[in-house]
Amino acid sequence: MKLSVEQIVNKLLGSLSDRQREVIEKRYGMKDGNVLTLAELGKSFGVTRERIRQVEASALNDLKVFVKKGELNDFFTTATAHLKNFGGLRREALLVSDFKFLVTDPNASHLAHKVRFLMDLVEYPKYSPESEQFHSYWYVSSDDQKKATGFIVKLVKFLNTKRKEVVTHENIDKVFNEAIQPHNLKDLVALNYVSLSKQFHVNQYGDFGLSAWSEVNPRTVRDWAYLVLRKEKQPLHFINIANMINKFRKEKPANAQTVHNELIKDERFVLVGRGIYGLQEFGLMSGTAREVIGRLLKKHGPLKPKELLDLVVRERVFKKNTIFINLQNKKHFQRLSDGRYAVKEV
Repeated sequence: MKLSVEQIVNKLLGSLSDRQREVIEKRYGMKDGNVLTLAELGKSFGVTRERIRQVEASALNDLKVFVKKGELNDFFTTATAHLKNFGGLRREALLVSDFKFLVTDPNASHLAHKVRFLMDLVEYPKYSPESEQFHSYWYVSSDDQKKATGFIVKLVKFLNTKRKEVVTHENIDKVFNEAIQPHNLKDLVALNYVSLSKQFHVNQYGDFGLSAWSEVNPRTVRDWAYLVLRKEKQPLHFINIANMINKFRKEKPANAQTVHNELIKDERFVLVGRGIYGLQEFGLMSGTAREVIGRLLKKHGPLKPKELLDLVVRERVFKKNTIFINLQNKKHFQRLSDGRYAVKEV
């Protein structure tokens, strides 16, 4: 069902006195998009905050006559049916955006403010204000609320079992289907429930998880450096790490030296070359060229120069000559008769 929000609003406001109309328009930001408080309006009118509250209450009470007469039935039917398609709830910001596709005048000025005004007039759907855990949203019934919050609680528990692997954009469909299967929910409804909660986050790489996870929702420079290296899957110079952080975190640029200082402090990061860092979880080794060569030879046994070179460069950023020069150190390494190298037995 298509309807004109502009026509409905103009009809409603046209029934009010000039002062009532001005107060309602400014309280909902329908004229210029600026929502004014009772105190701000009282100051502009030269009256008390309480007087403005009385004018607003009187105007809304007068307008509810239109509701009782059924003149908002089309709007009510459209809003309710749309909410039910999404499981009976919808985040406020998304609902007002949806209305652009439900009305005949999607380009009406300050459409979102006018939709909010009309939603406030009808007895339900009901409004749930923003809280610590939820964004503001509209809902049809308390049963829908319970179903959504119950799913969210269980999804949080489920995701905590997946934290080590992190839900990426490559595997999100598989993981999400696994999560919603026991709840018999449509994908659209499940995703809509997720959008209500502040407990979930999708980062710039498309990873999905809990907002509390630093690897999904980085807050500090150190968190960002970890995320960048984890996603790039290769060692990077600290200046390059800083540049990549700043591609995503433009509102608060990271200083390259600050990034370097954070990398030095955290044992998750491994220095693998001059100013170049990787992640310890990828099996990278710290230490000098001689120490790295020694560890690899002890782990794999005697190796030919080419085999050893390939293993070393996977772990550290050393020049080829540096590796071969260290191999000539007879105090620590010996060349076997078949051309392989081994750690010299002491």
